[in-house]
Amino acid sequence: MKREKQNKEKKPRKGYLKWLFQMFYKPRATLTKVGAEDVSNKRTPLLFISIMVILAVLIAAPVKTQQLQMGATLPDDFQWWSEQQQQEYLDAQQNKSSPVFMIVFPAATGILGYLVFSLLMASILYLSLTLAGSRAPRMKVGNVVAWAMVPFGIRELVKFFVVGSSKQLVENPGLSNLVDAEAKGFSAFLRGVLGSIDLYWLVFVIFLVIGAILISGLKKSKALVTTIVAVLIMLLLQGVPNLVTSLLGGLSGGGAGFYF
Repeated sequence: MKREKQNKEKKPRKGYLKWLFQMFYKPRATLTKVGAEDVSNKRTPLLFISIMVILAVLIAAPVKTQQLQMGATLPDDFQWWSEQQQQEYLDAQQNKSSPVFMIVFPAATGILGYLVFSLLMASILYLSLTLAGSRAPRMKVGNVVAWAMVPFGIRELVKFFVVGSSKQLVENPGLSNLVDAEAKGFSAFLRGVLGSIDLYWLVFVIFLVIGAILISGLKKSKALVTTIVAVLIMLLLQGVPNLVTSLLGGLSGGGAGFYF
């Protein structure tokens, strides 16, 4: 009887959907609910972000296809290529505009990027809080990180409307336009870091600080400093993919930025 009662108490509450909206007008109260549960409740915010990513990719696909078709030009020496080489080139151009390249891959990498971000951020924050003296369970830290990420879903929703109305892709996310797109080495790394910083990132940090203070059991000042350190570490890590792709681009003649 006692075990059944405990199992009932550990069951997750219903109504997570409304928490998504409440995060923006009463974040402290919502994060208090998030941190009070002893079960994982991060599925809802991560699913919300994933849906928004898919919508953003769907609206961007025809724009990318149009840009690819408009920019498609044959190499100067194309006429001297063998028939097999010509066909392989044409097939490669055709494949780039296929649904796999335009929708499946971008959606999968976008969703995976946010999931990896969630796991890394939760791990870094948990380690930082633990070293600072907190006894907050890893699961609760993961829940807080996931719910603090809700602004990223709004970012993707805004991207959906911007691309849909302007018919232009978001080429320079965040503050990345402060560094040249063709930058290499440390400049490419810096561009990746700056590309992560925008209004949605700042709201995420605010939510994360509030949540960390609520669940950590540390003094507000200590929890604040510890969380900011964890965020800075994560921010630096976000510059690494851009650095790697710039180095690979230097070998292959092109590259693409990585943006969570």
